[in-house]
Amino acid sequence: MIRGLLTILSFISVIFFPWFVTALLVLISSFYIPLLPLSIGLFADTLYYTPNNGLWPLFTIYGIVVTVVVLFVRSRLKTSSIGG
Repeated sequence: MIRGLLTILSFISVIFFPWFVTALLVLISSFYIPLLPLSIGLFADTLYYTPNNGLWPLFTIYGIVVTVVVLFVRSRLKTSSIGG
């Protein structure tokens, strides 16, 4: 239930809220849903990307970076390499 709500709120925040609110919400919810930053990045680039603005879709690249970091941290926490 909470995962679905976080996903819907993240997608809605891309449209209605400033980018830092969306980034904070996605970062918090990415520990529950690891691929959410990538999907939000793709969604944001689909909505706001213009070819004259730049060569690379930055939101997608940021989403990939955050997804990789979250997956690495989750794997370390699962094997208890970091957490006691």
